[in-house]
Amino acid sequence: MNVLAVSGTRADWGLLQPVLTLLRDDPRFTLEILITGQHLMVGSTSVDAIGAAGFDVSHRVDMGLGERDDDAALCAAMGRAVAGVGAALAEARPDIMLVLGDRYEILGAVTAALLSKVPVAHIAGGDVTEGAFDDSIRHAMTKMSALHFTTTEEAAIRVRQMGETPAHVFVSGSPGIDQVLATPRMDRAEFFASVGLKPQEKNFVITLHPATLSGGNAAIAREMLNALDAWPQAGLIFTGSNADPGAAELDAMVQAYVSGRDNAVFHTSLGSARYFSALTHCDLMLGNSSSGLYEAPSFAIPTVNIGDRQARRVRSASVIDCAPKASAIRAAIDTALASDWSGVTNPYGDGQAALRILFRLANVKDPRALIRKSFEDMTHG
Repeated sequence: MNVLAVSGTRADWGLLQPVLTLLRDDPRFTLEILITGQHLMVGSTSVDAIGAAGFDVSHRVDMGLGERDDDAALCAAMGRAVAGVGAALAEARPDIMLVLGDRYEILGAVTAALLSKVPVAHIAGGDVTEGAFDDSIRHAMTKMSALHFTTTEEAAIRVRQMGETPAHVFVSGSPGIDQVLATPRMDRAEFFASVGLKPQEKNFVITLHPATLSGGNAAIAREMLNALDAWPQAGLIFTGSNADPGAAELDAMVQAYVSGRDNAVFHTSLGSARYFSALTHCDLMLGNSSSGLYEAPSFAIPTVNIGDRQARRVRSASVIDCAPKASAIRAAIDTALASDWSGVTNPYGDGQAALRILFRLANVKDPRALIRKSFEDMTHG
């Protein structure tokens, strides 16, 4: 079976990698990889990381992402994604396209697959994040996909509720947990040296993305940074925002904050090994990234989740939600650091998601038959 996997950001690559490793090494599959979106922005290091992990990139679709990140620029970029992926599909002629998540560049890829009559296998459909337009994108991708690998049973119920064929909906768990378990961690001294920070009494990992439906992202960032002023004794490791509208402004604010502070550093991307090492050696994750809900609980550290970007996403007891106000953020940090999170269970799986996905893909007898879908009406009464 010929599989074309599409990745648009460092985040979805990290989640896809365990599945792609199995596909690459299984003689039943021929794997091609297409990258787009944030991977191809100036200064990105994620393409090198893909090569270092032993993967060849077969197709590159440059969406023209750059300094402009306004709505019109995003619309134009997504149009380029549809056109570029469409051309790649005509060349590669895969049996199935494999995608993950809820990003606009992946929606462009799935749109191209629909028009090219290539069935899509979608990982992480059925989740809910009501504070970002990712929520609508994720559900739209579900309706354009033929096979569904969900992170939880709750998500699987939602996918079936959208009329998808129950026999094509599988609870796999998140392959991100597989990646957590499989990735070697750097030791403490090596890690802090690699990010250029002297470890402090407490150390935080911080990622703030634009909340694309809420607005006021600069104000949210300002409140978060003001809250961190109450922790001058903490080491602060900031990572860059996703390539969403408003991301450049947030990154600029963080970089200005970090400048001149000995206890803070900014990295556009840490890569999987350093990122998981950060979660291993730090005491808290702060911001509004899905990683705070997906991966951080596996490291037995708390997450302070700011605002509503992750609204209604399934979360463990270690996730502390707070309003985007400095006082609320400070109180949440105090609560997070005062408690023991060693007994927390991650609700997103057991580290076997990639194997479950591989098994189901290997049992697809006729990929072309997946193109024609039926809407499954729910019975009432």
